[in-house]
Amino acid sequence: MFEPRLARYPSLTGSYALYMLLFICFCCLLSGCRDQEYLVQRSDLFAPIKRPFNPETWIGPSPSKRSLNTLQRYDLVVWDDSDWIRKYSLDETLVRLQASIQQGTTQEKLYALAELAFLDAQTLLDDDQPHRALERYTLALVNAYEFLFTPRFQHSRNPYDPQFQEICRIYNQSLEQAMRIMAGDKQLRDGTTYSISVGEQQVNVQLRFPPQTQLAELKFVSDFRIQKLLRHHRTFGLGVPMIGIRGGQQINPAIEQYYPPGMTLPLTAFLHVAYQVPQTGDKVIKHCTLDFHKTVDNSALTIHQASVPLQTDTSIPLAYLLDQPSLSRPREAATNSLLNPNEAGAGLFMLEPYDPQKIPVVMIHGFWSSPMIWMNMVNDLRSFPSIRENYQFWFYQYPTSQPFWFSAAKLRSSLQNIYHNLDPKKQHRQLHNTVLIGHSMGGLLSLMQTVESHDAFWQLVSHKPFGQLQAPQHIRQSLANTVFFHPNPSINKVITIATPHQGSVMANNYTQWIGHTLFQLPEPTNLIAKQLIRENPNFFHSTELLTTKTSLDSLEPGGKIFHVLKTARRNPATSYHNIYGDTKSSTLIQKIASSSDGVVTTESAQLPGAHSELSVDANHLAITDATPTILEIRRILLSEPSLKPPIRQSNYQTQVHP
Repeated sequence: MFEPRLARYPSLTGSYALYMLLFICFCCLLSGCRDQEYLVQRSDLFAPIKRPFNPETWIGPSPSKRSLNTLQRYDLVVWDDSDWIRKYSLDETLVRLQASIQQGTTQEKLYALAELAFLDAQTLLDDDQPHRALERYTLALVNAYEFLFTPRFQHSRNPYDPQFQEICRIYNQSLEQAMRIMAGDKQLRDGTTYSISVGEQQVNVQLRFPPQTQLAELKFVSDFRIQKLLRHHRTFGLGVPMIGIRGGQQINPAIEQYYPPGMTLPLTAFLHVAYQVPQTGDKVIKHCTLDFHKTVDNSALTIHQASVPLQTDTSIPLAYLLDQPSLSRPREAATNSLLNPNEAGAGLFMLEPYDPQKIPVVMIHGFWSSPMIWMNMVNDLRSFPSIRENYQFWFYQYPTSQPFWFSAAKLRSSLQNIYHNLDPKKQHRQLHNTVLIGHSMGGLLSLMQTVESHDAFWQLVSHKPFGQLQAPQHIRQSLANTVFFHPNPSINKVITIATPHQGSVMANNYTQWIGHTLFQLPEPTNLIAKQLIRENPNFFHSTELLTTKTSLDSLEPGGKIFHVLKTARRNPATSYHNIYGDTKSSTLIQKIASSSDGVVTTESAQLPGAHSELSVDANHLAITDATPTILEIRRILLSEPSLKPPIRQSNYQTQVHP
């Protein structure tokens, strides 16, 4: 086994080496404790509708002039040369307006009633009367819903009318405030029915969570703001964006082992209203359902054959998950994978529950990195409905101190296991259209999933037949998995980004010495290598593929493995795409390393035989966040012919009592 000696690096001796070691250790320690949180909580609640008070003529916020004109038309207010004067109390005004609506519904009446009820609810809430406020919010909701969706108005609705836009805001804000009051009563639970008396009406609201989501907690998106993600993606429409937080239930452990604790789902709450008149009694009962839609699946609803866009937010639920301790902090995870590989988390995990109708995109980080390097890209990609409704994002985390071919073997095994656990009967067609995206060293791991080894990799280690190797069966199997393999038939596309296909100039004597000094290899790997060499003297002509070297050693330019990987037969059914950096900046890095991304030369980063290749003006680390990179990946993903039609909609046909 290799033991690092300063004598091999005569320029790194004495105090200079000690100082460099201390400096690197210091940088590694600092890197894990200075990460900024992805989210911060707002100090005040978001309230899109606020109007000035006019206490002399009306109690509470002043209605719009358009609503006041409607009230005057039905003799509910009068104009006294200088201002509006109410003829009745607000409660009586609402009762009279409801009676007028029963005699003949118009959009103007519905809007005035919804607006008055909403403004009164705001006043009651400020006066610490939440349950009376809930009645008013509910009244605003059901009338706003009728304004928006009653079939009798389908030919007269005007989306360009400011009143239409205002009623949408009233609906959204009334729903959010009503839900906050219900949450205070601990009623935001799946299957519960919340009954609300609104004058002569009774409104029954049944809550329905998405099936098989095991939601344990709900949070309002409007309570948070983005702090760390580069962009905040949301769409505008109807409904209340929510963060759904899964509980720890183990319904299917074979699948849920890939779910991080506290997995979040972007949801949108939407209230559907139906009308029913009972056989006896005069009270009208309005049956409603409060549905929580997974907006990674549904971006719109269909109501009375009309498409209704949902108000969505995919960024804040993602940021909330990234702040959870289960994912650690980016640099902490990256540093642990180098310095403490036996303690670092490893394996595949998902951002959302597995969906057999979506194609997996497995993202594999590079050296001294973690899955967090992908989150800005994932955040941007999921902002496109056609992407989030057809693809699901998985991540592979691994110790980056070990040579990339050992990590590739572990990834090969992890993929085989997840395919078996998710689809033991091999019935999920989209599962076997998997896309691999690898950054830097992760690109090499990705390529090695789709090539035929034959005996070319074994010949780098020994010219003797593998069958003559003396070792316990489990060790023989471990080595065989590393040097003998076939293309994974479930990999449809491979996208490599800033990948050193011929090695990296950063893997030199100095950095290798640092690696030997600081990095640890996973203990089982070290033990296996020592046992093989001890029990098979003069059997190996090279230990290049054994764990006597670190990941930096494995990336040294000119390594024989790069030639073997370049010439190995690729799976003809897999398409290959390559993105590399060639920074044009005038920075010191660019001046030192021309025609490169600062770490990998342009020559090494190019992939012969790729179906597409793109050069991006970005350095090695920034390239995953670069807009051209993200747009290119979007183009590649959308080129898949098996994609489903865009926007899966939920269909609701609301029955309206005339």
